[in-house]
Amino acid sequence: MAENNVEEVSPEVQAQTIAQLLNSIAALKKSGLLGLLNYLAEKSDDTFLTVADDPVLMRLAGLLASLGRGIEKVDGTQYAKAKMTMEDLTNCAFNALGNIDVTKERKLGLFGLMRALGDPDVSQGLGILIDLAKGLGACAKSKKSQ
Repeated sequence: MAENNVEEVSPEVQAQTIAQLLNSIAALKKSGLLGLLNYLAEKSDDTFLTVADDPVLMRLAGLLASLGRGIEKVDGTQYAKAKMTMEDLTNCAFNALGNIDVTKERKLGLFGLMRALGDPDVSQGLGILIDLAKGLGACAKSKKSQ
């Protein structure tokens, strides 16, 4: 069996590989994952023992595994579209949540609801939710018939 030596790889390939590695590290840094990975590496023994002893974190890990299995089944094109939509919706949701005062008392009757429905922003938000509900319902119906 031949050994893989770095010397056998051309300098151009080595340079390309190093450039790809640096780009990957820069992307991890930009996303914040590099810091998380660094923390996990430094605290791996403590972190994994804590996770193993915490039933809430174990349940969360199970949910994340289920999400991963579900995502694996999604068509690549749909995944890319969903990823972009999720990024946009997450940004919008956090901006909206940041502007809400939960201590403010709200009383919304039938006429207030009708007035709110006339607001273009409310209409847009409800339209997105209805599109999501329609997609979820169609998917659930297709799973029932399988």
